[in-house]
Amino acid sequence: MTAASVWLGRSVTVVATPALLVLTAGWLFLDIGPVRTGVVWGALAALILCLLVLTGYVLKAGRVSRGRAYELALDAVRDPAAVPGAAIPAKLHGSGWTWARIMAAAVAFPTALVLGFSLAAGDPDRSPTADRIVDAGYVIKELPVVAVANVERAGSSPRASAEADYTVRLPSGDGTRTVRATFRAETSKGVGEAGDTFPVAYAPSRPELGAVGARPWSDVEAMLAGRTLETGDFFLAVWGWAAFAALALVAGVAAAAPPRRARRVGKGWITLRATATGMAQHVEPPSDRDTGKRQDSQGSQGSRQSAGNRAGKQSTPRYECLTLRTELGDVPLNLAASHQRAAPLLVGSEGWLVWNPTASHWIPTGSPRKAAADFIADDGWQLPGRVPAAEAARVAAQPRGPVPVDAGRQIRLLEFGSLWPRTVPVSVLLGMILSVAAAGALLLPADGGWRVWTALAGAVAPLVVWLLVPAGPARDND
Repeated sequence: MTAASVWLGRSVTVVATPALLVLTAGWLFLDIGPVRTGVVWGALAALILCLLVLTGYVLKAGRVSRGRAYELALDAVRDPAAVPGAAIPAKLHGSGWTWARIMAAAVAFPTALVLGFSLAAGDPDRSPTADRIVDAGYVIKELPVVAVANVERAGSSPRASAEADYTVRLPSGDGTRTVRATFRAETSKGVGEAGDTFPVAYAPSRPELGAVGARPWSDVEAMLAGRTLETGDFFLAVWGWAAFAALALVAGVAAAAPPRRARRVGKGWITLRATATGMAQHVEPPSDRDTGKRQDSQGSQGSRQSAGNRAGKQSTPRYECLTLRTELGDVPLNLAASHQRAAPLLVGSEGWLVWNPTASHWIPTGSPRKAAADFIADDGWQLPGRVPAAEAARVAAQPRGPVPVDAGRQIRLLEFGSLWPRTVPVSVLLGMILSVAAAGALLLPADGGWRVWTALAGAVAPLVVWLLVPAGPARDND
């Protein structure tokens, strides 16, 4: 059951988030046609499949609390034939799945927000007039307006956006006649008047097919291509997506160490016998640059007060760590997991704390970043983490003994969050299924005011179902 949960979690990670990205990008960037239809509906089907498999698995296996999921993950990697004081294995496992899971969650959230906005504001199909003139071969020209009718203003101000019917005269291909054509367009400021010019697309060989027009020119091109958003909304969605995704990625990088490849322990590695004693909050010491600034400002009482005020305003990095007792003192190890849940399970575990000070991930002292390290337990498991840079530099500066390596020793990788599929409430999964169903409805080639309400309903469905449907007790005796 544990192996199946780990496999399912990894499969959903590598399928669901890329499918969400493909669905959003296809809806935003692809022109109307079979390619866009296949891409967006295929991505939607992948999302639905992931949710249905997750829901079925939770219903069959039963939901457990996050604390129990941590216990199960630890029990699964323990070696019943462990030898106390065993040497360090020659080869360490890579640890990329924790990073991938956190990054996937960080990217999925802003992508889902942008997708909801894009589906609500988008027009999923070309108008019949645009279809006809595209098939007949079109041109886009600036043509003067000869009449304006059926004006609808968005506000009382004369500068408010407005929608109206605009009539122009379309010249025929041979220039012998003109045909009146009317199209409906929205202007961002005020209402166009007779004599104003609009970019208008029509078929010169068959002007009787009608025309489409808009401001600016790029909106006319978007209407002919069948792109779902007008130019202004398109750039709003793309820039919002980029900004939110960047912020989420920064938060994800702070929470999870970069992925590590499998690597061999060498002579230059730092190795310490360590015992897990509990959890503590680590406070980063001030950097040498900040210390130097404070020392330079000690000339007068006013300067000292100013420096103290600046130092007090500076934010000091603080984060939870697993405390390891070693022969060189306590060393904090920051984990990509809940320390409140993990630390009580690890108290009393003995093993080796190891890292490579010459690797590319080594960070010199004074930096708020951390050095990638691993705790190799005598019980036969490897727990990835990060040692604060100042602590890593302090330990590296002290003399150390030889590195005891056992080329035949085998260990397992401990990932506390690997059993996350068993911790998701069924009510949340049902709400997410409703959200995806709403997205499917918005992919249909139909326009109208219902699109905004459907998108809002899909956005709040997971929360509403979670509040209304009892999640049921989590099983802690699995």
